Amino acid sequence: MPVILVMDGFVEVRNGGITIDEAVIDGYHSLKFRIVTHIHSDHTVNLSRSISYGSRIVGTKLTLKWLKCLGVQIPEEQQLPLSMDDSIRLSNGRLRFERCLHIPGSIQVVYERDDGTRIVYTGDFKKPSLKTPVINSDILIIDAVYGRPSYTRPFDSDIEYILNSFIEKLLREGPVHIYAYYGKIHEVMLMLRENDIVAPFILPSTHYIMTKYAEVSGLRIDDYLPLTSSEAKEAIRDKYYIYFNHYSNHFNEQYLNSGNSCKIVLSGWEFTKPIRSLSKRKWLIAFSDHSDFNGLIEYVENSKPSRLIVNKRRSNGAYEFAKYVEEKINVKTEVK
Repeated sequence: MPVILVMDGFVEVRNGGITIDEAVIDGYHSLKFRIVTHIHSDHTVNLSRSISYGSRIVGTKLTLKWLKCLGVQIPEEQQLPLSMDDSIRLSNGRLRFERCLHIPGSIQVVYERDDGTRIVYTGDFKKPSLKTPVINSDILIIDAVYGRPSYTRPFDSDIEYILNSFIEKLLREGPVHIYAYYGKIHEVMLMLRENDIVAPFILPSTHYIMTKYAEVSGLRIDDYLPLTSSEAKEAIRDKYYIYFNHYSNHFNEQYLNSGNSCKIVLSGWEFTKPIRSLSKRKWLIAFSDHSDFNGLIEYVENSKPSRLIVNKRRSNGAYEFAKYVEEKINVKTEVK
């Protein structure tokens, strides 16, 4: 195994951005390539600066399409969609993507140096080994979103069943409104269809267009309607539908004027129980698209890095996580 010196130009982490060779991942630097692991705002920081500089913007085809839906204007000649079968040649090695379970379009980044050193950035993920491949690494970079040992959800393996069953039950009483962040909405829509829930999905314009792009990329969602369509109005009259909107709208949602609807808010920041009542017809469900503390540790253990870098900008409890890894797994760890 090659000698690993993190600060010798192999990799640098600054303000959340990860600089590897001629590329920066999920941050800004004046380099040839800007890698975008997915569309969430903490991973697209200063993307407009990268575009202005002239960097090639590299992501999955779906991520690039979704960025357009969210108002990010990337000139065609600067877009570089990369599939899982492709790679980019950099000065000292090749960079490729690996799949992960987070939101649709999300990826891990793998950089294989010509000297044999493998650097892996996990991006956001959950269900390591089961649905997110764990990649052997020399240098592993991880965002410890839930980096404290207390950030564990004992019910995590059952949460999809719990959410699906709860929605199924509520639909017998009337329409259901679900509020979640971009991409998590589509994760839930896919889960519901896979579990044979057939109620039509009603979507505001941005989410509807995003769903169109998701289907083009191969995701099968089916029976989803734009909010302003006559079909949606009919479903609303029939009071049998599931309405999705962004998490921020659950505080003062005025759409649909449907007083008999049940509302569900999805959040990963809930660790004690899977369902918590917020009001008479409103609940918070602990559905996360990130691994909890145990999942993060599992990835590190199975990746077997010589060195771990915890990305402080996108971590909670970064130093606690680093200390745990050094003491329990015996891996040299830095927080940057």
